[in-house]
Amino acid sequence: MKKSIPTLSLFDAVNIALGAIIGAGIFVVIGAAAGLAGPAVFISVLVAALVALLTGLASSELSRRYPKSGGAYLFARETISEPAGFLVGWVWLFSNIVAGATVAVGFGYYLAYFIPVPAGIGAALAIFAVTCINLLGAGKSSMINNALVAVKMLILLFFVVSAVFAFKPGNFQPLMPFGVEGILAGAATIFFAYAGFARVAVVADEIKDPKKNVPRATLISIGVSSAIYLAVAVAAVGIAGYKALSDSGAPLAAAMEAEGFGAGASVMALGALVATATVAISAVFGLSRLAQAMANDGQLPSLISKTDSGGVPKNAVLSTGAAMLIFAVSSDLPHIAYISSFSLLLYYCAINLIGIRTFKGNLRFAAAAGLFSCIVLMLSLPQLSWLVGIGVVILGAAYYFSFVRKRKGAA
Repeated sequence: MKKSIPTLSLFDAVNIALGAIIGAGIFVVIGAAAGLAGPAVFISVLVAALVALLTGLASSELSRRYPKSGGAYLFARETISEPAGFLVGWVWLFSNIVAGATVAVGFGYYLAYFIPVPAGIGAALAIFAVTCINLLGAGKSSMINNALVAVKMLILLFFVVSAVFAFKPGNFQPLMPFGVEGILAGAATIFFAYAGFARVAVVADEIKDPKKNVPRATLISIGVSSAIYLAVAVAAVGIAGYKALSDSGAPLAAAMEAEGFGAGASVMALGALVATATVAISAVFGLSRLAQAMANDGQLPSLISKTDSGGVPKNAVLSTGAAMLIFAVSSDLPHIAYISSFSLLLYYCAINLIGIRTFKGNLRFAAAAGLFSCIVLMLSLPQLSWLVGIGVVILGAAYYFSFVRKRKGAA
């Protein structure tokens, strides 16, 4: 097996995280969050950002101590036990497969804005395209990702600047029609838009000087995305009001249409296509690298760990792309979004638990606060997401003790 040489800079690492974070969430979920929180949806954005920051602090410190690919899978294996590491990695794989499928379906819906094709076909085309991009290798796929991240950031900036000319302060009265409960429910919903900040730790082996650059990229990406989300939330409510946002599956485009700016709506739809594409690219990238790391450790079939002449884990890329495709064509958007949010929060709970076990002083307190905040958001999600999440953990444990433990014992 040929080991890949780190080629990604801090700039690349930040863009991997931003590519994973700024996606379908801000273009789609902001509407659902506005329906729950009202004009105070921007406060929901800040609450979700705080939860992401607390977990990001734990992830950053653990990345500094364990600067290798694997993320929380590696952290749990090194600090708790191999079975714990496997279960954390298993949950991460599942959550990101479902997250990738979610944004692929979102891509399909926005593609239909321009081309009259079923959302399922659009989702399949998106997954096929991003899988092919990842087969090009970390360097080339990163260049494409960087360009797409720049495009979607410019489009969101265009939206915020456009709002200045049509801003209605009266749209923020009353500010909290659904109280604190609505703000928390909105935060749990919008948290999906922050998913991905820990992905850079999963691909640490591809990043130059990971001990410094992985923690930096994690915190920079949370800060940048939070600022953008806050500006977009304020602008969207200021233009259209929370009711118009909550009634649309494409809230930013709807906000533009509310002002009679049809061309702006098309720009927002294009931005959503670009945003969902970057999330899908980074999802396949992170999934394939973690699957490869787990296969190298004997916890997944060895076939997944094999690389091509350029060091690209071809089988892992193809396997994760296929898994995303299965979920994308067999599930509806709301259900897979809820399941994805629960699974991601479960993974972040694991990061904070590892931090509580490992850290001392203020860092340990931050990890405890991060764990508590993740649990609060999880409690606001539908029962189906809990059932699926617990089922995934049980299935993972059964797989580990039935196959992995026996195979290692035999060896």
